Order: sequence, then C-alpha cells, then structure tokens
Amino acid sequence: MTKALSIVGSSRNNGEREKDDFYPTPKYAVEELLKREVFYGNIWECACGEGDISEVLKEKGYNVYSSDLIDRGYGDGGIDFLEQEQLFSNIITNPPYKNALEFVLASKRQSTNKIAMFLKTVFLESEKRKEMFNDKDYGLKTMYQFSKRLTLSQKKNNIKKGGMIAYAWYVWEKGYCGKPTIEWI
Repeated sequence: MTKALSIVGSSRNNGEREKDDFYPTPKYAVEELLKREVFYGNIWECACGEGDISEVLKEKGYNVYSSDLIDRGYGDGGIDFLEQEQLFSNIITNPPYKNALEFVLASKRQSTNKIAMFLKTVFLESEKRKEMFNDKDYGLKTMYQFSKRLTLSQKKNNIKKGGMIAYAWYVWEKGYCGKPTIEWI
C-alpha cells in the first residue's frame, strides 16, 4: 500500500476503504478518554463493531448498551442508530466516517448528558458542520487531540504503531455554553 492511500484512509492494499467503514478503536484510546471524562448514567455504544469501546467501558464499571447496523457478533445487530428515537444519558462511539455528522446530530437528539465521538481531527473543517459546532443547546465542550497518530486496523496486533491520520475525542455536553477547549493526549 502506498503512503498516499494510507493518508486518505485506505487500509487495504488495493486502495479501498474497509467494508462499511469499520475501523476498530484501540483500547488505549478509550482508556485515555476515561482518564479525562466521567460519564453519569447509562451509555449507548451505537456503532459497537466487535465491542472494542464497549468492553473498556464495562471494565470501568459503566452500564453499556451496544448495538450496530452490521451484526459482527457483538451487541444487538441490525439496529440503525440514525433511525432510532431512544434516550440514553450518554453516547460514546467511533461512527462510520461517511456518516459522522449524521451520528452527532442523532446523538444530540438521543442523549441527555454527554456525547463522545472518536473522529478524525479534520472533522473540525467544513461549512456543512459549522452550524452543528455552533449549537448553543448541546455545545462542544472539549476536544482531546492525540499527539501521536493512531493506527486503526482490523488487525489488533498493529494498533500501537503510528498512522497517517490524526484522531481526537470530541465531547459534547448538554447545556454547555462556553467555548470549547482543546487538550492533548
């Protein structure tokens, strides 16, 4: 695979993206979020994949409901988060990149406390997302930028090496009115 293919998000030798935008979240990325944020109430991991985020949350004592549109043998499969109207205290996920904005907007309807999304740093860019970032009811509170680039791969043994894409946790909090802060991991 060429460096250029890796930069644009391809992790296959033929240059194609992973099927259904499935890029598991490294365990230590979730652990770093939990060192910085506390979540009160239940949590919905709505794009749970194989349970990478959910399992860390459960290890830390959180009550987690796990679902995904695609059944990968973990949680409830066949659940289209974008079509749901359920309320949870918190939503924590690594959404499919092609639907990231839609996942944030749906999360703002379905969460009563906090939302944490593991996204590319470039998610900050876009006229299309500007209105969502300026939301006064459910404001972006903190962005936790990883100072070392992570590798997201279905091959669990590759997750410690540095990748080509910068990632961050974006945390929205219901009723937060201040300016967002940036902190580094």
